[in-house]
Amino acid sequence: MNKMRIIIFVLGLGVFLNPLLSFCAVDPEFSIANLVKQQSDSIVLVGTVDKKKGKIGSGFIVRSDGLILTNYHLVKNARKMYVKLLNGTGYQRITVVKTDPAKDLALIQVDGASLPAVKLGDSRHIEIGQRVVAIGNPLGLENTVSDGLISALRPMTKTFDLFQISVPLSSGSSGGPLFNLEGEVIGITTASLKGGQNLNFAIPINYAKELLAKSQISHLHRKTSSDKKNLSGNRRSLADPRDQDRLVHRYVIQPHDTLYTLAKRFDVTVEELMALNHLPDSRVYIGQKIKIPRKGD
Repeated sequence: MNKMRIIIFVLGLGVFLNPLLSFCAVDPEFSIANLVKQQSDSIVLVGTVDKKKGKIGSGFIVRSDGLILTNYHLVKNARKMYVKLLNGTGYQRITVVKTDPAKDLALIQVDGASLPAVKLGDSRHIEIGQRVVAIGNPLGLENTVSDGLISALRPMTKTFDLFQISVPLSSGSSGGPLFNLEGEVIGITTASLKGGQNLNFAIPINYAKELLAKSQISHLHRKTSSDKKNLSGNRRSLADPRDQDRLVHRYVIQPHDTLYTLAKRFDVTVEELMALNHLPDSRVYIGQKIKIPRKGD
């Protein structure tokens, strides 16, 4: 009889607690929604133009005075560069503070103040199968949110590993943050394996912490971009108008023009046109003046 009473009590307790436990359980979608609200302002669009083409990518603010982490391949050989915040604020005077080409990492500096910075996590504590979230600018579509899993840890060299992730990435996602569900950056999205389905990769954030430590940014961030070398070693601003005049010509949008028809006509990419003209998307308007990259200079 006593055993029967215990069984009935336990069953009754389960019926009472089950709705309560369901209510208290963390909803992953709710967590991601909160993460996006808290972190979106820290994500930036990075656009660069080298001698012949433009690139669009992503980055994120790691210090409130405008220090930004992104991929090295975005800023490599850049003759012109700009950064755009989610609120529309743009920067064209940019300092390249420190790079690590082997790990595809770059620290750049804009002249900002009180900017929202991300919180860096510890990539040593990541588990295979862990859910992660990426925020970036694929094809220039700002603050696109994607989620997936840490699929594997892939050794690249004896001292360098990459996270393989199932998070969808496209051109323009490179340099963006990879978050855990606690809102900490645990990686930097960097590449996709062509010919595969969602075979994408991210650089563990601890490598970037090493770059931060080596950069001696405590005094470098006080220098202006005119005092810094760009990646090719020239001591002048990345926004030097002399480069702009030599590398582009002007065009006025005509009826029936689109960014895609112009890209085909002038043998450039849509991404180049968007980067060169600081366009937030691919829309253009009749009478709008845009710049077209010169080819063969």
